[in-house]
Amino acid sequence: MKKIILSAAMLINALFASAQMSEIRGTVKPDKATIKENISLMKIEDGQPVVIASTALAADGSFGFLFKPAYEGFYAVGSSDLLKGQFPVYIKAGDKAEVTFDNVNAEFTGTNTPENTVLSRWSNLTKSLKRKSVYFMGSFSTYEDFFPELTAVAAQTDAFRKTIQTKNARFNELMKKLTFYDMDFYAVNFLRTPRSKHPEKLDRPAYYNTIVEKNKFADDDVLNTLYGARYLGMYADFAAGSPSTVEQRLSFLGTNRQKGEYILSNEGRGIKSYDRYKAMVDAYGQYLQSPTQKKRLDEMSALLYNTKAGGIASDFEYPDKTGKMVSLSGQKGKVVLVDVWATWCGPCKQQIPALKQLEQEMHGKDIVIMSVSVDEEKDKEKWQKMIADENLGGVQLFASGWSKIAKDYKITSIPRFMVFDKKGNIVTVDAPRPTDPKLKELLEAELKK
Repeated sequence: MKKIILSAAMLINALFASAQMSEIRGTVKPDKATIKENISLMKIEDGQPVVIASTALAADGSFGFLFKPAYEGFYAVGSSDLLKGQFPVYIKAGDKAEVTFDNVNAEFTGTNTPENTVLSRWSNLTKSLKRKSVYFMGSFSTYEDFFPELTAVAAQTDAFRKTIQTKNARFNELMKKLTFYDMDFYAVNFLRTPRSKHPEKLDRPAYYNTIVEKNKFADDDVLNTLYGARYLGMYADFAAGSPSTVEQRLSFLGTNRQKGEYILSNEGRGIKSYDRYKAMVDAYGQYLQSPTQKKRLDEMSALLYNTKAGGIASDFEYPDKTGKMVSLSGQKGKVVLVDVWATWCGPCKQQIPALKQLEQEMHGKDIVIMSVSVDEEKDKEKWQKMIADENLGGVQLFASGWSKIAKDYKITSIPRFMVFDKKGNIVTVDAPRPTDPKLKELLEAELKK
């Protein structure tokens, strides 16, 4: 009898566990989609997609995910690369969803929930706006065709919201908000992306006057949506206008979590030195309080800690234009400005006139300017030719690609300027550029020490 009861209990537990599993099946249209090999399932964390599973597409473009959802709400299916296609799916425990998509639109077909049926209708209504705004590289759209379409779709959204009447009250509330978020996102994102024609402010349709609202984000639901973090950043920038301060942009957001997300996604993006990280935390740490935001801060700190101001510089040694090996450590006793650049880098070349001027102003002082090229070995002659053609001064070194200096100082984009003191310690590995007067002030301050 006990065995029968135990077996029954195990069966009930198994059935319960099975009921908690959700399934997403679908097909990628091979003739239209940019996703060709792997497809990912993503959760939404702080308004951004985070991959939780990936699978290869079958030969016919089909795929499937069976998983236990960590929460009820929006997930995303598609590529980990936004520009190759990401599509929201609403999932709760036990749901089944079937979806077919290309690189612009997701269509829910076959077995589906009422929630995803609504989501599918919204996707169909706005797919052309999304294509022209988000996936703009293949649309060649300008404001002349986008603005009339934005106005036409906006006129239909009120009627659409009235049809959101599933038995899931939480979904109904979130979906109605999503319609506002999506429309604003498509409208503002269009203005921020490259076009062959750009509108004047007077060309904008009336919809743009409705975007900015007082207390628009009273809660954090926006961070439960696929484009949430990107939308918050765009909204704050759009609302504050240009030029504006960080504080002015933050004033248009509602909660500390939203403001913290803006700081991490915008001010935190591109930080390459520990001192700049520390300055960000000191200035805006009051907003960076959610568990996931603290986790991202810890990861950023661990990545940047070795390059903090006052730390011992990581040495490097490369040949100069004559083939003589020159090292950073060999410059002790002098302040060192390091310029990491390449001949193919347009922004790097834009700094050359200001760098030459700085060299002249610092002539005769205890300072060394070392320019380190990360051109590949095959382009060494181009490097030598540019040195001659531009009459480049200072110490010119050739690193043969993204070698030790790039890895040690975590350089992923150029130009990068770094300053080291007379003892060989780091002043900053993310210095202002020569076009910024603050660089000269920084060097002069170090010379006085």
